Amino acid sequence: MTEPMILSRRAVLAVFLAGSVLAACSSSPPKVYTLAAVPGAAVGGRPLTPSVAAVEVPKYLDRPQIVTRSGTVELGVAEFERWGEPLANMVQRVLAEDLTRRLPAGSVVTTSRTLSGDEAVIVELALSRFDPESDGTIVLEAQWRLRPRTGGRAKTESTRITRRPTDQSTAAEVQAMSDALGELADRIAGGLPATSKRR
Repeated sequence: MTEPMILSRRAVLAVFLAGSVLAACSSSPPKVYTLAAVPGAAVGGRPLTPSVAAVEVPKYLDRPQIVTRSGTVELGVAEFERWGEPLANMVQRVLAEDLTRRLPAGSVVTTSRTLSGDEAVIVELALSRFDPESDGTIVLEAQWRLRPRTGGRAKTESTRITRRPTDQSTAAEVQAMSDALGELADRIAGGLPATSKRR
């Protein structure tokens, strides 16, 4: 058997093995994750009726895949690790759940998709970052505003929250993101007016 023929067969085998690996990877279903509401300290006062408006997220995060950072300017996209719903919708929903856990008993927190008509304060949130640094530390940077529905002055604040995951897994990263969102809910709950309209 000539040497060129041996090389040719080796090349065909290498291509076959590479194709088999790619096929195995593509047949593996992606893992799907969701943020979760976390416990927090309850604030006192009368029942409140806030509503969380649609949340703004950076375009680079507005995708099904979970985004990570491997440097100052380089982003990584985890093709087989995805969000269970659009990130903006998930943050809006979970923030409403977090606020419900922190506000006085009888409070009703809605979202712009579940308005009841009795909301006294609108919570507006714009995220500028919500992803990990290259060392895994979750960074949440946001501006939030409390806007009375009828009269009164709006209150605007900026915040930066960091959380370290317990390990390097994606599940731990998502839990740290949930914890950071819970801390944001603590700050928002503490800034809500204590005399909001009763239901």
